[in-house]
Amino acid sequence: MASHSEANRQAFDHLASTYNSKPWQIALSTQVSDALRSRLTWLGLPTPSPGRDIKLLDYACGPGSITTALSPYVTQTLALDVSPNMVEAYNATATASGANAKASVGDLVAETVAPEFEGEEWKDFDVAVIGLGFHHFADPALAVKRLTERLKVGTGVLVIVDFLPFAPKEHQHHSHSGPDMQTTIKHHGFTSSGLESLFTSSGLEDFGFQTLPEPAKLEFADGGTPERTVFIAKGKRTPTVAGKLWRFIGGFQDVVSGQMGLKPDGTAGEWKAGFRKDGGDGSGSRMVGTKDEGTAGGMFRRDEPIGKD
Repeated sequence: MASHSEANRQAFDHLASTYNSKPWQIALSTQVSDALRSRLTWLGLPTPSPGRDIKLLDYACGPGSITTALSPYVTQTLALDVSPNMVEAYNATATASGANAKASVGDLVAETVAPEFEGEEWKDFDVAVIGLGFHHFADPALAVKRLTERLKVGTGVLVIVDFLPFAPKEHQHHSHSGPDMQTTIKHHGFTSSGLESLFTSSGLEDFGFQTLPEPAKLEFADGGTPERTVFIAKGKRTPTVAGKLWRFIGGFQDVVSGQMGLKPDGTAGEWKAGFRKDGGDGSGSRMVGTKDEGTAGGMFRRDEPIGKD
């Protein structure tokens, strides 16, 4: 794994200064940015409020396309990449824009994680995102597990943006000159079922998977213009055992309150055993109580799409 990480470092160091300079690259970054911004509720991203910080981990960050997309909706971003040149480009953009964002050179999927990434600031993220870099990871399962451990228990969300499966010969990584990019590509796309298995085994729940309606158009130096289908996958870190218990108790209390016919002030109306076929909400048959009265109770600029494939 260490040798693969080094191959990634060399390849993306070489690309950092020009990585997002071509029209098709800018279009891809914009496509991903728009897709994320239009799915904030689906992603489960909480809303910042006074006294409520929203913390983002932009992993395999490149020059910062994910940070560009989500900065308006978070209060702090920490980013990591194995490429020092990518990190330098990211921090230059963050400084210029005044964003509360900072990138560091690091690898959370290494056999031994550097001590500087074990502090409290690298824990309890509200959201962690891997944007178009997952197919470069030697061990996707370990990556999902390690990032899940960095999320806030019970609410933190992991998001992966990448490609559906494609033929290996179709992905020449745009035929960049310099280090051989083929050596950095470990996976030729991912399926929904495959990712759901990875997410579930790593302690994530509420799995979701959506594909973008328009294909992404790439350009190769040899003149090829293949298309890729981009997907967004998400999952939420499961609660602790205690958290699950409290969630169950809360749900049970709601059921009891409904059956007793509690009024808004907490007192009970007259309860009559009943059986409503639609469950009151069209969800199917269930036993409920009926009652005579009462009811149950710092930022990157948007015009600077920069990204990493």
